[in-house]
Order: sequence, then C-alpha cells, then structure tokens
Amino acid sequence: MGKVNALFQDAQEAREEAQMHFPNYLITDVPHQNYDNYDMLNKLFHALAPHGWENSTWKNDTCPSLQKEERHGNVCRIFVDYLNPDLREDPSWALLAYTVEDREGYLVLQEGFENVDKLIIFLTGKV
Repeated sequence: MGKVNALFQDAQEAREEAQMHFPNYLITDVPHQNYDNYDMLNKLFHALAPHGWENSTWKNDTCPSLQKEERHGNVCRIFVDYLNPDLREDPSWALLAYTVEDREGYLVLQEGFENVDKLIIFLTGKV
C-alpha cells in the first residue's frame, strides 16, 4: 500500500507542477472515482484547447470529456475513458470516443481511437 500512496503522491505533485506552468490547459480534478487517465486527458486538452475545445466533464457521464461547438451547430465531444478496462462502463469500448452531434442532438459520427496522437492528428491535421 505504501508504494501505491507514493505513486499517487508523485502523480499529484506532477499535476500541481504542470498546472503552475500550463494553468489554462490542465485538468486536475474530475468527478469520476479512481480516474486513472489524467495524462492522456491533459495531453488532449493541451493540444486541443487552442482550437476551441473545453473541459465538458460531467458527473453523470462515465468518464471525463472535452467538447467543441462548431459554427454551424454541431457539437463535437471526446470521452477519455479509464486506462484500466475493468473500470470502464464497457471494457470493449475504445479508450477515446470521438462523437459529433448535429444541432438537434442526433449522432452523426462516432469514431473510436486507442492512440491519443492519432486522434490529435485527426482533429488538427498536425503531426
């Protein structure tokens, strides 16, 4: 148990230090118990926030999310699931779920990604 506490404290200190350097592009707390994927969530947020993406995490969702509203009314969302598949609502779902809903709320696109860099490239066109 001591190693787990030490690792948790190291991760917390790293998040606090990163927030000092990148306060506008860091998510340090989510309402999801035992969330274990802050590194991926923050890598996405840091890469996408300059493109209009915002933290849209909500306690009733099963995992944290980012959202962007487009000019024509579509709403794009990325759900960043737990790294541990046993903690996910459905272990078979992709680690990253990208969805687009039209202005009426109908799902028009859903893509799953396992690699955060591929999702960033897909959304920004940047390598």
